[in-house]
Amino acid sequence: MKISAWHKSKGDSVALNRTKKTIDKVYISCVFSKNKGLALGMAKMFSCPVEIGGSGIDLTTQLPDEIEHQKPDYSLYGIRHSMGFTSRGCFRKCPWCVVPQKEGMIRNHAPLKEFYIQEWHKLLLLDNNFLAAPRSHENLKEINARKIKVCFTQGLDIRLIDNENARLLSKTHYTNSRFNKKRLYFAWDIPSYEDKILQGITTLKKHGIRPQNLFFYILTNYNTTPDEDKHRVETLIKHNIKPYIMIYNKPKAQKQLLQYQLYINGGYYTQHPTHKTHTPFNLTP
Repeated sequence: MKISAWHKSKGDSVALNRTKKTIDKVYISCVFSKNKGLALGMAKMFSCPVEIGGSGIDLTTQLPDEIEHQKPDYSLYGIRHSMGFTSRGCFRKCPWCVVPQKEGMIRNHAPLKEFYIQEWHKLLLLDNNFLAAPRSHENLKEINARKIKVCFTQGLDIRLIDNENARLLSKTHYTNSRFNKKRLYFAWDIPSYEDKILQGITTLKKHGIRPQNLFFYILTNYNTTPDEDKHRVETLIKHNIKPYIMIYNKPKAQKQLLQYQLYINGGYYTQHPTHKTHTPFNLTP
């Protein structure tokens, strides 16, 4: 959308798909490395210059600043909500994550005004660690002052929750990605962080944020045992919090874990309250 906005500012016409016989330039974005071959093959279909970027190709290619800081062309996809990054990078070094390698240390990236459309009142934030950014408090205050309905779609770091940001979040119109339900996203990826996870949940509750509005991603199949996976899931359920199982290297996951994922993510336990404190599968290493 930024590339489209930049080209349109130069008087060029832009389309998502090939709509004309004459094309001067093509851009291809590849997010996942498993699609790299498909992207490279697609590039061969065109006789004009082709630029391919995205994490699936490499982790170093970036947009030039003059394009990166364009207000996105939301009309390209017919989007009616703003989206963008107020910060880039992350200070965590989770071994399964490419963000530190791709984006580096946490830093401010752009003010809200760079990508926010006031009349829509809806904002999808893409920050990888919003609460760690130097201007996180200022951005929360601006979001609250503008009464923006905001989705922290990449999740917030529960280990960074304190009284000040919990108080600010309690005044925020936080929502899911469809903007139709109150939702704050978090993750509990490492079992040993249980004390910090529960401390963050307690702090949120103290400031009036209901557990029913919290949503936790649970990373499994990455240096965890089945018992550790079940414990995290059932601990959150006992706190009336929605868990969502993510499986690392899913093709090599055991069948029972795949079934467990369907059971939890499909919401079976919420439809059958008697199952809230236990699960039907005997997961074995």
